[in-house]
Amino acid sequence: MGEAIILAGGEGWRLKPATWVPKPLLKINKETLIDRQISWLRSKGFENIVVASNREYVTKQPVKYSIEKDNLGTGGATKKAFEQIEGGLAYVMNMDDIVFYNPNELFDYASKGAAVLLAKPTLPFGRVTFGNGTEVIRFQHRSTLDFYVSAGHHVFKKAIVAKYFPDQGDFEFTTMQRLADKRILHGYVYHGMWFTINTMKDLIQARTYLR
Repeated sequence: MGEAIILAGGEGWRLKPATWVPKPLLKINKETLIDRQISWLRSKGFENIVVASNREYVTKQPVKYSIEKDNLGTGGATKKAFEQIEGGLAYVMNMDDIVFYNPNELFDYASKGAAVLLAKPTLPFGRVTFGNGTEVIRFQHRSTLDFYVSAGHHVFKKAIVAKYFPDQGDFEFTTMQRLADKRILHGYVYHGMWFTINTMKDLIQARTYLR
């Protein structure tokens, strides 16, 4: 039985005032974002899905909830949600990061305790290359940068979460570097399409692609 945690505690402030709808309930064409992510996990064999949030949402498919009374950050929320994980490891993903691959592939990279999905980011601006002086010799729109970033999808062993994750605070700021220092974090390079829903423009682009 595959197990997964969806981190859904963000308020989506960068989408306001264009919309005041909570990010999990944003419509991706005919379904909400949370329903889309749950359906994606279910289609890949994940049966025990825990949503870490400060509230429960009405979804088409049943899921478990790990409710935060206080803001625990991604680290604290993950640690609390792991209390409902029955096995020794689980897939942990951001609500707003949409990718197109089989998430079971990432488990092979978590043998030492932790794995992260990596992607090359796309610059949202026009990249300019100069020749002599101020002469522009190349203009690249939405060029891909030559380094990798986290795509917001991970696999963690329960023992690693219990030992290294904070009770409150984001795991991206300190925990991931500690795992890297211990050489127990492995990266899996992803070459497919990746949407992260932070702005109204991001949402429109995801709707258009998924239509």
